[in-house]
This record gives sequence, structure tokens and C-alpha cells, in this order.
Amino acid sequence: MSKRKSGFNWFALIMFMMIAYFSTVLISQQVHLSHVSESQRIADKRLETAKATNARLQKELAELQNLDNIEKLAREDLGLAKEGELPYQAAR
Repeated sequence: MSKRKSGFNWFALIMFMMIAYFSTVLISQQVHLSHVSESQRIADKRLETAKATNARLQKELAELQNLDNIEKLAREDLGLAKEGELPYQAAR
């Protein structure tokens, strides 16, 4: 006949506490990873928007460095004319 203590099982309590602790750590890491992933997605979207804006501005800068485009803008937007010319304005 085996002799068994009828007391508190400390091993089971310690194992339960370890499993609960590591489960909590794992869940909190997954939540943190989810937040980091969402932040990364938002940052990627902002980067794409910034790249598109940069490309548009680079194109606009290149157009503004062309003398023909500068003259066209001065004539159309500002109503300027060369010396001896009369600017044409359509009736509104």
C-alpha cells in the first residue's frame, strides 16, 4: 500500500501559475505586435503619400525652371505681355 499525503499540491499550483504568467506575457506581446503592425501600415501609407507629393513637386520644379513655361505662366496667370504687345482678355 502506498503512502500518499493528503495535503496541498504545491507542484500543481506552481505549474498553474507559470502557465498563467506565460499566457499573459504571450497575449500582451501579441497585442503590442498588433499595435506596431497597425502603426507600420499607417506609416507606409503616409510614406506613399509623401512620395507622390514629392514626385509632383519635382515635376513642378522642373517645369518652373523652363523659360517657356515661365513665360506662359506670366502671360496666362498674371496677364503680362512683352514690350510692344497688347494683352488680349476675353470678355466675361
